[in-house]
Formats: sequence, structure tokens, C-alpha cells
Amino acid sequence: MTIESQILDAAASLDIFTVTELMKGLGGTLSLERTRLNWYLAKLAEDGKIVRVSHGRYMVAGRAKVFRPEPGPKAAGLYREFREEFPQVGICVYEGPWLFQFMHHLASNQVTYIEVEKDIAETVFHRLQDEGETAFLRPDADLIYKYVNMDGGAVFVKNLTSESPLQTVSEIKVPTLEKLLVDMYCDPDFFYLQGTEYNRIMHNARSRYVIKLSRLSRYAHRRNVAKAIQTIYESSEYDID
Repeated sequence: MTIESQILDAAASLDIFTVTELMKGLGGTLSLERTRLNWYLAKLAEDGKIVRVSHGRYMVAGRAKVFRPEPGPKAAGLYREFREEFPQVGICVYEGPWLFQFMHHLASNQVTYIEVEKDIAETVFHRLQDEGETAFLRPDADLIYKYVNMDGGAVFVKNLTSESPLQTVSEIKVPTLEKLLVDMYCDPDFFYLQGTEYNRIMHNARSRYVIKLSRLSRYAHRRNVAKAIQTIYESSEYDID
């Protein structure tokens, strides 16, 4: 058995692991200095056999879960409608229920979100109103408290930050997990997810999915919250009672 095979065999018995944990897993079957083991891990990551989850933490490829939710009919329909009308404009959609799995205190949210470039946000908002949708343009906490039934199937129209990290699912552009984590921290319509609740959200996200730290950091810089996000991300590694 090659050294790489022995490393992969030991890693397969672990979930997300650090170099220290892998060395313990190897036990007496393979004796490698830490620097040499790091070299092998870098090579295995380059070959796509393991995944670097975050700084110093790895997972065997194939076991890493990627956040790729499937858009429902309403979100998909809105995306296709405005994508056809504005083919050169950045657009993405997502749904409130996608966030439930990360929450500690479950909150009602059946909102469909559509994010578009700032120049057409009002056009999209008025079009939705003309079509009979209960639509809100860049709502804040006060507006939501007074006028929004979060269980009523409303549509929130928001500005799409330039260079937002997006992914394509069933030919629909949706946010990556990294984008949602940053937006939940700083968007005014997500006020109910902020504070202590947000620390749990980050912890739950890290427990369930692969988070690309470079992508998270890059987008947090664009939203001017990089330092805060980094602090919360680092502290979220530990269990929360």
C-alpha cells in the first residue's frame, strides 16, 4: 500500500479532520513528520482526492457536502422572466426556507428573493406589483414589522452586489452559501438572524457544508464586514451549547 493510500484509508474513518487528528488516525501504521504529511495532503488536495474545507481542516472528496439548493417554481419563474427581458444584467434568486436548516430559533419566512443590479431594481419591483405580486423593494426591519407577512409569499427585490459569488442550479443563478452567510450578517431584511442567532447560523453552516474561506473572505470584503465575519467564522469552530 502506498503512502497516499494509507493516508486516504485513515482519513476515510474521519469526518472533517486536522493534521493532528489524521496523525492520531494513522497511529503506528505510518510514521510521518508533520511537514511531510502536510506535503502529502497538499498533493492529495491538488489531485482532487481530498477537499480543503477551511484553514487546516480537510475532508475526503465525495464526503464533502456542497450547498446547492434547487429553486422552486416561483423563484425559477421569476428568474427566467427577468433573465429573458434583461439578458445582460446580473440576477439571482433564492427562497426563505433555504435558511431554516441554519437557524437555532426557527422564524417564519416564505419569501422569494430576487437580486438584480441596482439600475433595474425599481423596474423589477414595479413590474412585480403590476403582475399582482406582493413585492417589496429593499425592505428594512421597520417596513417588515409594519407591512410584511413573512408567511404570505411576498417577493423581496434587492440590489445584487457586484462580483457576488453565485452558482448555477438547473440553469438558474442562485447564491453560494458564502454569499448567503455574509448577506445574513449585514442585510437589513435579515435583522432577525443577526446577533447571537447569527453565531449559531455560522456554526451550523460549518457543521453541514463545505465553506470556501477565500470566497467568504473576498465577498465579506466587498460588503465591508470582513473582519467581523472572520472573527465569527473562527469562533464558530467550537461547539455551541
